[in-house]
Amino acid sequence: MPVDPERLHDDDWRVHKPDDSGIATTGRFVRILELVEGLRPAHVLDIGCGSGYLGGRIKALQPGTVVDGVDISTVALERARAHLDRVWHLDLDGAGLPTPDRAYDLVIASEVIEHLYDAQHAAAEIARVMRPGGHAILTVPNLAYWRYRLDLLCGRLPLPADDPRHLHQFTAAHFAALGAARGLALAALSGHGTRLPALARRWPAVFSDTLIALFRKPS
Repeated sequence: MPVDPERLHDDDWRVHKPDDSGIATTGRFVRILELVEGLRPAHVLDIGCGSGYLGGRIKALQPGTVVDGVDISTVALERARAHLDRVWHLDLDGAGLPTPDRAYDLVIASEVIEHLYDAQHAAAEIARVMRPGGHAILTVPNLAYWRYRLDLLCGRLPLPADDPRHLHQFTAAHFAALGAARGLALAALSGHGTRLPALARRWPAVFSDTLIALFRKPS
């Protein structure tokens, strides 16, 4: 059967994520919520919002914050409607975001960019809907994580490259360049690592298996 991205994601949510119990323990969400708390945005767009778990946490953390979401999975969006203010069904590889220019103080795309065929289109759309002075929090797997480097030295494919759903690979420099190409400045780069978490926070380019970038759109 030809690959159908929507069906793949629907099956993932239906079979592997029937509830939010596994999502709730996702370490990168802790760092994302710390960043959101510092930014205190009024209007947030969560790209790849899934079940709406992260958006619901943001709304609980900051009552009054409006959180919208888009996702390719209709199965996930059925759950997200209970948490978010507005949701849209969207394949970002086939269309632009269904929102006006400069609509959001904060755009979040966590573990999304690596799954898209056209990462540059996604970055352009993220920059388009950000308000001047607004921010984006993006996360991707880090191909240059120290354990993945050892995998390559031993002739093994690192986990991100061995995942057939991942269409792009990122290092810290490559990730920063993706935002810079769309006029977004890298305000902070942090990370989450299941091993050596203190080092992952301090030197994410090497010790974090996940890169967490805070980009800012110039005023």
